[in-house]
Amino acid sequence: MLNRDIYAVVDLETTRTTSETGRIIQIAVAFVQNKKIINQFSTLVNPGEQIPRNITQLTGINQNMVKGAPFFEDVAMTLHAMLQGTIFVAHNVNFDLPFLNAEFERVGLTTLKSTALDTVPLSQILWPTAPGYRLVDMTNYLSLEHDHPHQADSDALATGELLIAILKRAEGLPMITLQALADLPLVLPRDTKTVFEKALAKNQAEPQPLPGHLQVIDSLALRRFSEPAPLVTGKATSYPAKKAAKEQLYGKTLTYREQQAKLMNAIYTHYTEAELSETPGETAFVSEAPTGMGKTLAYLLPYAYLADEQHKQVVVAVPTITLQQQVTETINTTLKDILPFEVRGASLKGRTHYLNLQSFKRALRVDEGSTSLQFIKAQILVWLTETLTGDFDELNLINPQADFMAKLAQPANNPAGSPYYGHEFSERQHVLALAQNAQFLVVNHAYLAEYAAELGDSIDTPYLIIDEAQNLPNAVLEQSRHQLPFQVWLTRVQNASNLVLRDNEPSIGIILNRLVGGQQLKSRFLQSLEALSSELPKLQVAFYRRFLLNGHTPATEGHYEVELPISDLAQFWVDQTHRLQSMRQAVRDLADSLDYLLAQFSNTKNAFSLSERQHLADFRRLLESIAKYEQRLTSFQQDLVDFPDASVFWLTENQNHDNSNLKLSGGLLHTLDFFKDKVYPHFMPPTVIGATLFTSTKSGYLYDRLNIDRETVFARRYPEVFDFAHQAELVMVKNAPSPTDSGYVSYLAKQLVQLTTTVQENTLVLFNSLETIQQVYNHMQSNQTWQQGNMTLLAQGMTGTRSKIMKRMANESHLVVLGANSFWEGIDLPGNQLRLVVIARLPFDQPNTVLQRAEEAVLMAHGKQPFYQSTLPKAVLRLRQGVGRLIRKPDDFGAVVIYDPRILTKSYGKTLRNMMPDQMTQHVSQDRDVVPELKKFFDQHR
Repeated sequence: MLNRDIYAVVDLETTRTTSETGRIIQIAVAFVQNKKIINQFSTLVNPGEQIPRNITQLTGINQNMVKGAPFFEDVAMTLHAMLQGTIFVAHNVNFDLPFLNAEFERVGLTTLKSTALDTVPLSQILWPTAPGYRLVDMTNYLSLEHDHPHQADSDALATGELLIAILKRAEGLPMITLQALADLPLVLPRDTKTVFEKALAKNQAEPQPLPGHLQVIDSLALRRFSEPAPLVTGKATSYPAKKAAKEQLYGKTLTYREQQAKLMNAIYTHYTEAELSETPGETAFVSEAPTGMGKTLAYLLPYAYLADEQHKQVVVAVPTITLQQQVTETINTTLKDILPFEVRGASLKGRTHYLNLQSFKRALRVDEGSTSLQFIKAQILVWLTETLTGDFDELNLINPQADFMAKLAQPANNPAGSPYYGHEFSERQHVLALAQNAQFLVVNHAYLAEYAAELGDSIDTPYLIIDEAQNLPNAVLEQSRHQLPFQVWLTRVQNASNLVLRDNEPSIGIILNRLVGGQQLKSRFLQSLEALSSELPKLQVAFYRRFLLNGHTPATEGHYEVELPISDLAQFWVDQTHRLQSMRQAVRDLADSLDYLLAQFSNTKNAFSLSERQHLADFRRLLESIAKYEQRLTSFQQDLVDFPDASVFWLTENQNHDNSNLKLSGGLLHTLDFFKDKVYPHFMPPTVIGATLFTSTKSGYLYDRLNIDRETVFARRYPEVFDFAHQAELVMVKNAPSPTDSGYVSYLAKQLVQLTTTVQENTLVLFNSLETIQQVYNHMQSNQTWQQGNMTLLAQGMTGTRSKIMKRMANESHLVVLGANSFWEGIDLPGNQLRLVVIARLPFDQPNTVLQRAEEAVLMAHGKQPFYQSTLPKAVLRLRQGVGRLIRKPDDFGAVVIYDPRILTKSYGKTLRNMMPDQMTQHVSQDRDVVPELKKFFDQHR
């Protein structure tokens, strides 16, 4: 049946973002009916004022283009008439419609009272895994034509095509999903929710069969999951060692690379011909494989053959979730397409990464009073019709609340009694990964550090690849370092007591009153919680009296940090043995009481409302958090026993010496023997690989941090793939002031303005602190030359998140980005996306922190020099990673500028310079010569 609705898809380009100060410079309308564009209208508009420079940069519309165009009042009547009786649609309707109505009012016409839809939230709900929701993002994602982004005629047509895709997508959803979307208390712009209501009405009038790839379980439409057929191994032909064999294997899919092939063969030979030691840390294979070599495939291909021949699994540990996804995809696409035998890869993550269906079903029936949470539920309802993994990382959610996502991941109170038993996503991961259904298990570094024993013991001494291994020690250290805020712990204990004591909504007391034996159970809960409430403040006071009462270090940022001597802390734990045992027993009793409560609740679950079931789930999470703090206390004590020479602990109190706000922190200082004791015993000798592993030719720092035996290691460092002699150059400014000088920030800002406004290339400026970024940002923004130029300044922590800034760099030109920390590594911006990297200050760790002082003391106790065996190697790695952001492809070109004179004036500067890419041209320049030098370089390469 034909639909008479006509959608008017409108896009405006304006001089400013508000109708009070801005005017329209272009209007376009695409008319859509029955999922076809039936007509269109477009015109430039003379705004009667100057078009701002940034608007011309964005839209391409300049003053000359609108000089002969009609004024808005000349086209207003025609436009107003065309839009009457239509459904108004825009990509951000709350901008276009109010702006247009304000203009209609200004010229004496009535405002539009149309039904209005917004394609932004509709896109977010219907494509919840899309990488972005700007119009250009969606047209790229859906392969829609969009010739001239930010010009109204092109944008209106593209939004029209997007609307058609939205209507088709909504109508194609299962009826039960549409019903759930309609039932949600969704708050969407204007009349946007009617899209789902109309799709539901059409589905009810003309019911469609459920697609074969879906199933409905307890009112949720889910993607069907079939357990994969058992993996058949031992079918591989002989390993393709020769060039001809590799080229035959690759066919037209891949290109033969000489250095990549050498690495492949070296790995295969090491694990088939070398005499491998069973002693942890011995006979490891270590390789530095430069960017552009194709190291991922270089280790995956030989290991596919090894896994098949030896009937072993391969654990691949990578630093980030993004890389985890990329490696898994490479296994299941590129590798699978070329190998003559079956290969599978599975990504393995912790339980909190996966949606729990029972918890989500319960959440659907709760109105938390938050529009953003209801929106996330809508996205998940659609996502369930697509996902096979239930991995939250697939979703592109806008500012999800951590507590809410944790609720959605928590297991059911009675998993075996849930209608989703056997269908939960965490169970699927076990089937895919740990049940011998994949040769490759891809995990992140933190997962490897925590679950090495499970990975190894469950799959019979697998192979181990540690990719970007220079990051693994930091992952271990960060994971080991915990904080124990005593007041937060005590508050949670008191909150749990209140829930048990209260006999009115919401509380656990009501549930206990209706269970058999509930009063006795209530007494058990209260007894355990009262024990904790009594002992916790006493433990806090004991810490204060022992370590803080008689002395304080200078306050930093409103608090004091006091390192706890290892021997004194060990004696403190001994002195507090009785109190700690009492607290531990109270936590165990709470767990036993909770188990009994859950069993009784499950037996009488039909007697309780949805609200009461949610109260129980929340109470369970509260008790689990109380137990986690006790486990953290235990881990502090265990670290002291297991790693007394490698751990550090400190107390933090606020500046007014209030002992009720103490916080205990601690963990590993360095990875002394950690991998040898906790990781390597469960695997074959590891393959350690990365683009920037070595800090000197001897590489002692790497071996020490990763517990690798340097006498038996097989190490290879492969030459650079790129032609750095012609693709890049390094400029070091010898007359720059010291970064510690008071005028350095002002100096750097002026240099950056002069450099970037002349070179006109996307630039990344790397810092060591966010505070310095803010200072430089403010100086540059107030600089008159900068204000008159055409470059845009972005700053981490000030103008957006790292991901948003990176997205802009990938899609825009004339950008200068000020970044710290995470911007030094893991950024891949080839070509015009990044041409210039500026190092504001050499990346040495901040001195005089508790961790820094403690690490120096430990190293000195072992007869080592902290600067040369820790501080400098860390800076070398960091600097190599920062410089490595520049050249990403064979046809790339770009420059690096270092404004820290210490690289030239200090004795360690030679070490830093020697670890730069081979053949990279290095210039020593005065600051006045930097701009001419780089202008010449870029003129030659453009």
